[in-house]
Amino acid sequence: MPEVELFVVHWNQPAACAVTVNAFVAQLTPLRITVLDNDSGPDCYAQLEAQLDSSVTIVRLDDNKGWGGALNVALRLWLRSEGKSYCLLSAHDAIPAPDCLRLLFAAAEADPRIGIACPQYPEPFIARLSPWRGVHPEAAIPQPTGSAQEVDVPHGTLMLVRRECLEEIGLFDQRYFAYGDEHDLGARAARYGWKVVLVWGSVVTNPATWTESSWRSYLFARNSLYLVRTYFGRTAATLRALLILGNTLRLLVFQRRDGFAFSARA
Repeated sequence: MPEVELFVVHWNQPAACAVTVNAFVAQLTPLRITVLDNDSGPDCYAQLEAQLDSSVTIVRLDDNKGWGGALNVALRLWLRSEGKSYCLLSAHDAIPAPDCLRLLFAAAEADPRIGIACPQYPEPFIARLSPWRGVHPEAAIPQPTGSAQEVDVPHGTLMLVRRECLEEIGLFDQRYFAYGDEHDLGARAARYGWKVVLVWGSVVTNPATWTESSWRSYLFARNSLYLVRTYFGRTAATLRALLILGNTLRLLVFQRRDGFAFSARA
């Protein structure tokens, strides 16, 4: 297949980003890789330049635009360019299994109404969106390799997006900043009649998250409310807020020690 654009969002983790880029280079799919650096510190940026091959384009942004904001910079240019029907969007700590991209593209080629496709995580679950719980995982029975199962929203670790879908629905909502903007994009695609799918057998791992727990906790809660209000209305968002408050009180009493993204203050 022809060369495909891959946009990788990076912030202050050059070693992890280099591992991710090398994992994508090892795929059989020909890629043109661009790393979008979200105003990393000078030392981290210097390490990033040193560790990436010269064939990889690095775009250094003048401020931290967040996940969707950084990708929007690249996607606006991509949509104005000629040709390619798809592009890939990835976090800087995504590790695709050997056949990951081939299976994603095969699924998209088989169904022109697939607007967004994501791989599965090693654990068999799919993402659901509800007015009370926001986005939450639902245990699933794995389907045959290559099967495309419709989901409510994709996960943002790695996504394939179709040009025609983005042209119709628009780009990322930058209010989210991180954690949730990919869910909004997927829910918006579904609202416009596009399919959002998880492709079984196409596997990606996300070894760790590097954002401090207080920020993750804040963004999870805030963006969950944004999402629920947008797609289910003000009443649902109020009920969701009450559930978040109750869960916060519960976690204050029974605190978890496993690195879970929780901060009562946030």
